[in-house]
Amino acid sequence: MVKMKPWPIIALILVVVASVGAAVHYVREASIMGTPSLCRDPNNIKSHVYNPARLQTVKDCVTVSGIVDTVIAEDDGDYHVWFHVDPQYASLPNSANNDYRQGDLLAEIICATTVNQQDAVLACDGYTNQILPIPKANQNITVTGPYVLDSVHGWMEVHPVYSLIVS
Repeated sequence: MVKMKPWPIIALILVVVASVGAAVHYVREASIMGTPSLCRDPNNIKSHVYNPARLQTVKDCVTVSGIVDTVIAEDDGDYHVWFHVDPQYASLPNSANNDYRQGDLLAEIICATTVNQQDAVLACDGYTNQILPIPKANQNITVTGPYVLDSVHGWMEVHPVYSLIVS
């Protein structure tokens, strides 16, 4: 009987473990990053964000799903959609989201309602967002758009929303 040396078996096990780890990382990152077709900025939506300097882009595009908690029509013409992210996106809300919004992530549908805030009027002038339907509380949603830090409030957002699916 031929006795095998243990190092080739150990090397093979290490290669398999590393490959599985890399695959898990790739799948996780791919699920957070939006697909190329959804990550386009339809109708140049981003150009209608008012005071864009307050938003610091962390990722150019993410796709995130979860359950809507609250939808608020804001004076700046945006709908604030606060939603509890599905478990695979638990790393996206930050401490400010946790402290002030019970861990909810904000998705902003811009220029979708009446603009009553003077400094936001020009940004939405001549543009009305076509994202419909506006979701309601307890609905499952999937949103795609830039993942940003709102430097005024300190929380993380998907802003502006490029696409929204209610399921």
